[in-house]
Amino acid sequence: MIATNASATAAVLRDWVRSLCPSDVLSRPVETQPECAALAWAASGAMDLTGRPDGAPAVSPAAAYGLLVETTEALARITAQIGSEVRADPGLLLVGRAGLLNLRRGGRQTAGGAGRLLRTSDGWCAITLSRQDDIDSVPAILGMDSVADDPWEALTTAARAWTATDLADRAQLLGVPAAALPSAAYPADSLLADARPADARPADALSATAPPDAAMPVDADPAAAHPFDALPVDAHPATRVPDDAAHRVAGSSATPGPQCPWQTSRIAQPVVGARLDGLVVVDLSSMWAGPLCAHLLGRAGARVIKVESTRRPDGARRGDPRFFDWLHGGHEQIAVDFHTPAGRETLRELVSTADVVIEASRPRAMAQLGLAPGDRMHRDGQVWLSLTGYGRAEPMRVAFGDDAAVAGGLVGWDAGEPVFCGDAIADPLTGICAALAVCCAVLGGGGQLIDLSMRATAAAFASAPALTHGPHRVRADGADWVVECPRHGRSQRVLRPRVPQRSGMKRVVPHVDS
Repeated sequence: MIATNASATAAVLRDWVRSLCPSDVLSRPVETQPECAALAWAASGAMDLTGRPDGAPAVSPAAAYGLLVETTEALARITAQIGSEVRADPGLLLVGRAGLLNLRRGGRQTAGGAGRLLRTSDGWCAITLSRQDDIDSVPAILGMDSVADDPWEALTTAARAWTATDLADRAQLLGVPAAALPSAAYPADSLLADARPADARPADALSATAPPDAAMPVDADPAAAHPFDALPVDAHPATRVPDDAAHRVAGSSATPGPQCPWQTSRIAQPVVGARLDGLVVVDLSSMWAGPLCAHLLGRAGARVIKVESTRRPDGARRGDPRFFDWLHGGHEQIAVDFHTPAGRETLRELVSTADVVIEASRPRAMAQLGLAPGDRMHRDGQVWLSLTGYGRAEPMRVAFGDDAAVAGGLVGWDAGEPVFCGDAIADPLTGICAALAVCCAVLGGGGQLIDLSMRATAAAFASAPALTHGPHRVRADGADWVVECPRHGRSQRVLRPRVPQRSGMKRVVPHVDS
């Protein structure tokens, strides 16, 4: 058990679980010795990725990490009931990519190199320029015909004349991931003069250079838009039923609580006694959050089938192959041409026979295939997991893991100013929460649509119960940093991100449609 405010943190997890199943699986206290969340955060590897590159790593997100530890403990207890127990290492799940790519903290620049936190007239705005289209959109964002050679210099200068919300909204209108840092995210004990900019403050000194070992942003994805988003309109004649017509799960509400990252709807009848062992999971997602969810479900005993487009494979394939293999080890793989009638029929058959469907595309894209949850009848017990940046109610807003974290208020703090937290942290947090949500749904019999967004997930962890002891000192020790806990009388060296073990993928002959 991690000592944040332990009883409050445990209560948060019980509320999350009960929103999906009427189980008391978490009613029994965890019989472990309490540990300090700040020390665990230091040991996780994620603290090393949070803070200014020329200063101390930030201890401020420790409470969020304490909630994550409790989340993985809940996942272990529930998977033990319905499949194989999954004892996931929360730190490794957060920093595995950074460990593989040898990333470093960048302060107000993302560890991957493609995003920045910009000072605005009233706060801070995160913008991600990971695709060439994003960079090409900068003049339009700023209302200019063109900008100088460095788009970041133009954005940094112009941002001071905008409010954070206006700048983010302008970028989003052009399909560029951007988010204003919510006012509620500012530390309660910080002075506005220190945390928020004023006209008299000096120019932003944010470096325009990429972090070490990242000449090209590692979070740049040439195919970042999900392959489903590029599909032609399908002439599928089925009568569509709006998603909001699905009635809510009995005993829960659209928003089960201010800290719950998901919303649920009933799409089919539950199945008593459902288990994960042998359940078929069809994974239509790409990149990180969805595949991480599938990875954890596979470890719990599910049979995972990864489905990719023959024309636009998972963008994670374009990076370090070890990252892709880590998430997809042991999964079956099928490639389908979604542009052909035969390919779309193959996809519909896979979805129809699946026990769990994972998808991370815009609702419009699934509707074009006749596969939107409201378009079809669902098998009893089927669980449909819909992963988005901002939720199904805001389908046009785009997000990457770093800017989505800022949208939810999950940042580190250094001298009253925000810094990015971890490496695209909303992605792995969403994948972990998604796995927990699916397992809870299966435990409750399934038949549910789970609407889970990266912003809501980040907000849930940003609002984690605060540490009730401290403050924790962060001091230099030679080339290292050390966190000291006053209550436990212990210290912990801030560890570098670890490298996950590579595992091979179970290969299946690709299905290619002519």
